Amino acid sequence: MKRTLSLILLLVFLQTLSFPMAAQAKYQDWDRYVARYQEENKYLQYEGGVIVLLGDSLTEFFPLDELRKRYNIINRGIRMDAVADADSRLKASVLDAKPQTVLIMLGTNDVCAYWLEPEEVVKRYRSLLERIQTELPETKIVVQSVLLTRDANYNNYIRPINDGLVNLCREMNIAFLDHNPGLIEGDRLGAKFTTDGIHLSQAGYDLLADNIRKYLSSPVQVVYQGKLVFSSTNKVKEEREVLVNLRSFALDTGGTVLWTEDGKVRFIKGNREFEWGIGSDEMLDNGEEVLLPTPPEIIDNNVYVPLAPLTECLGYTLVSSEDKKFIAIQPSESKSSLAAAK
Repeated sequence: MKRTLSLILLLVFLQTLSFPMAAQAKYQDWDRYVARYQEENKYLQYEGGVIVLLGDSLTEFFPLDELRKRYNIINRGIRMDAVADADSRLKASVLDAKPQTVLIMLGTNDVCAYWLEPEEVVKRYRSLLERIQTELPETKIVVQSVLLTRDANYNNYIRPINDGLVNLCREMNIAFLDHNPGLIEGDRLGAKFTTDGIHLSQAGYDLLADNIRKYLSSPVQVVYQGKLVFSSTNKVKEEREVLVNLRSFALDTGGTVLWTEDGKVRFIKGNREFEWGIGSDEMLDNGEEVLLPTPPEIIDNNVYVPLAPLTECLGYTLVSSEDKKFIAIQPSESKSSLAAAK
């Protein structure tokens, strides 16, 4: 009898591991937060340029003072929230605020609290994103990466979630902002960027703020396979020439950036090597000179180079939205419609 009871208890325990509870725990003040959002929305409708950050504790604890000096940022992060929780409060958190832009960072609790399968997390994300696109077709949506942790077991779930989110964003013409390349140390979250292995230190938030600032200051939304590439523009003969942050471009395309001893910058991808001199109207492509429409620039200590000549040499195609505020960098053979592009 005891053996039978023990087996039954073991089976029940294993089931709780395999099938997370439908009813997820919420922060005790969750309802108060949502009520406050509803009150705030009454006056937000009269403000312009509203930017909503939607997320969990990583968003709630984000020190936004510096970003708020330039941008009208509203923090809608609630600790302990998973994707489904944020979806259930989406009306008060995002839809009724009618923001110009919404930046979303969710998924950590889906893994660390509920161990949901990556496919399920991406499925829940799709539901949330579809609601925003349907209700707020003019709002720019940015999905931020689920941040890696110091725990390898968590990261084994997080990496495929991010892969799924990149594919989802590419499918839905939504931008994906990947913070992880700047935060990792080896294969996990760097020790200096975290307070407890999951949550961020000031150094971690400084990196996120810098990435968000670069995105918000980009006059054109440029993406490569769904991932954001930070941009700038120059006016050349009455036309606007798009420049891209070279390191951002390299991270997304799988290339490497380095400086030469004589102060030139190189981008290496496979057997191709490109070189620029700051202020020069020429680019070297494996030693061959290519005339540039505008020279590279250094903006906030970052190198920006003309986009069109570089992508043409690499065999990529640039596909723009009608208003030219959205550009997708794609392999030539996979050119697709940007009907849903913002």
